[in-house]
Amino acid sequence: MTSTHPHPAQSCTSSPFFDDVRSVQYRGLFDHLPDHFKNLRANRYQGQDQDALLSVLSPADQERTRLLYGYAKGVHLCWLSMRDAPNWGVLRTQVLAVLLPSLREAAKELGRDTMARGSDSDATLALSKVLHDLRGGALMSLQLYAHMAEWDADPAHLRSAAYLARDQAKIMRNALPDLDPEVRSADEAEKPHFMQTVVEKWDGFRFEGVDRQPGQIDVSCDYDGLLASCCLEASAVDRVVYNYINNATRFSAGPRIRMDILPIGSHTVRWIVANPITREQGRWLLHETNGDLSRLFRGGLTRSGNGLGLSNCADFVAAAFGLPDIESALQGRYLGAIVEDGWYVAWAHWPSLYPNEAGLDSSDTLGRG
Repeated sequence: MTSTHPHPAQSCTSSPFFDDVRSVQYRGLFDHLPDHFKNLRANRYQGQDQDALLSVLSPADQERTRLLYGYAKGVHLCWLSMRDAPNWGVLRTQVLAVLLPSLREAAKELGRDTMARGSDSDATLALSKVLHDLRGGALMSLQLYAHMAEWDADPAHLRSAAYLARDQAKIMRNALPDLDPEVRSADEAEKPHFMQTVVEKWDGFRFEGVDRQPGQIDVSCDYDGLLASCCLEASAVDRVVYNYINNATRFSAGPRIRMDILPIGSHTVRWIVANPITREQGRWLLHETNGDLSRLFRGGLTRSGNGLGLSNCADFVAAAFGLPDIESALQGRYLGAIVEDGWYVAWAHWPSLYPNEAGLDSSDTLGRG
């Protein structure tokens, strides 16, 4: 199945890894999901509203946030200044800075002081969900790639670290509109993004699994449309995908995680992230959810952490399709998860974007940043 508006610069390739196993591992998933999803929005969702103001954080957490944001933005700007003629030694020095005690402490402690002053109100829950994505997002993977750069200055890994820094800075601006108002305003400007950049970023991506075992992500993409209408929307998609990936890397029982991106009809894109799990993990999931894994997306159910990441994903997906609440998204299978044949398989949908929807033709320059 392909889109009706292909763009030659955006074609995605399928991994041979998927050709062998996708039809088996996803058998139950494809039988389970509908092939049509209603979008109730009059105007395209641009990734706003799932946020909080920096000013509501404690002074200490504001300082930590600015420190981490300055680092992430600085690494990306360093890369932008040299990407046509990279100085890998300079970039490596910039990347390694995240391992300095001040930044490590800021990443570890971010949000604790603010939440210690909170209550059980809805506003506090919303703030805790924002803080979850600030601490997670691309930051965990960025720290891993910095550790890799300590002993291996592979240009491909340093380039990946620069992209991770870019994503983390965008996620932080998405979550905190007053963090960097000038750049946030630029994020909101129309700038359609290629899906190919997602494939380039994630296919072959390295992660550290259970017991610090190395692994990688394999991507299959059958969707040839565009990712998002602007940087702000792209960062909203990132907040969904990073939560899925971070969840998969935390619990994967094997060295390969799979990401599959494919069109559903002409207006929807399906994202699937799958990781192998142990029998004990599968039993725990089915027992704790009473066989209904949609409970994972309602928040509070987790084996480690606070159970907010997947709930954030439900918020974004519901907003993207104009649904009244996450219950509607879960009941309509706009996102969810199953356990099948030793795999945990999570999916989410997002409205597709084609050049004609953005008022573009094939001669326009489309955003890659």
